[in-house]
Amino acid sequence: MKKFLSILLLIGILTVSCASAVAEGKYVWYFPAAHAYADEVMGYVETFTADTGIEVRTMIGSDWEQSTEDANLQALVADGYTNISCYPSTDGAAGLFDELKSFGVNVVCYGAGTSQGTEDFVVATDVEAAAYAACGYVIDAMGGSGGILDVLEVLTDTNTLKRKDGVDRCIAEHDGVELIQEVAGINSIDEGVEKISSALYANIESINGIVCTGNQSSSAAVQVLDDYYARNPDADKIYLVTIDTPDDVMNGIRSGVVYGTIAQNTFAHGYIPMQILTMMNDGYKKVEGTYFIDSGCVLVTVDNIDAFGDDLQAVTDQIIADLPNVYLTK
Repeated sequence: MKKFLSILLLIGILTVSCASAVAEGKYVWYFPAAHAYADEVMGYVETFTADTGIEVRTMIGSDWEQSTEDANLQALVADGYTNISCYPSTDGAAGLFDELKSFGVNVVCYGAGTSQGTEDFVVATDVEAAAYAACGYVIDAMGGSGGILDVLEVLTDTNTLKRKDGVDRCIAEHDGVELIQEVAGINSIDEGVEKISSALYANIESINGIVCTGNQSSSAAVQVLDDYYARNPDADKIYLVTIDTPDDVMNGIRSGVVYGTIAQNTFAHGYIPMQILTMMNDGYKKVEGTYFIDSGCVLVTVDNIDAFGDDLQAVTDQIIADLPNVYLTK
């Protein structure tokens, strides 16, 4: 089957190479399944198109199965798309990217990469470091001791285990801090509300802080704590640090339900891979030894909620300035 698919891809690429110049340099952006993070990143891909006039097809898959991503991207390449920005469904995407690159397809990941690094570049948050930092912020807010609930998200996501490692490492480095429970396998906000509520109320005397390292689990945790404080107005504070900046999380920061959130540079996740792909399409080559491009992140609290974007924009501007000098060369 793989050999048959490879033949189809080769036929598609050869057909494109013999077609008019208009058909060359076709660009596509892909995410595995519906998700708030995908909506935000896709918006910045559309900004790239508005800025440059370069058309980018956007596509969101139906699920997190690697076989679905394989089939969708192979079909796109057979249809002439030779510049792909995508999020790997699982670490198994490494095999797909290796196959596509063997046919001259440029692949730049955003948000997450594969452990084998078969894609050309990945533009992403250093997620293990971000999770470590998020846990550290919770521990500081708790006064240096207490119990933590660690809320992960999609188990097949290549970032989930890295985030788990970051939280576990941070807890292990702090005497007097204990991991009370770990919640994982959250595929929707409703599922997150159910799992976080169960864990919280089962350990209500032991949990002083919550770390959420997924977008949907973060929104779910805000709902759970909103409800908890409404039912228990005199309850002790539970310090919550989330990830990303959806409206419910930002409102939670303003109301005091959320201590802080780790803002990822979603502008860079959407815009910079497309910039890289256009340069590679125009003949730029990857500088040997380059691969991971740290897009940066920042803790957002009530103190910087209106200004944190400036810090992330400065990182974005520097990366773009570095592209033709550090990462790519003619």
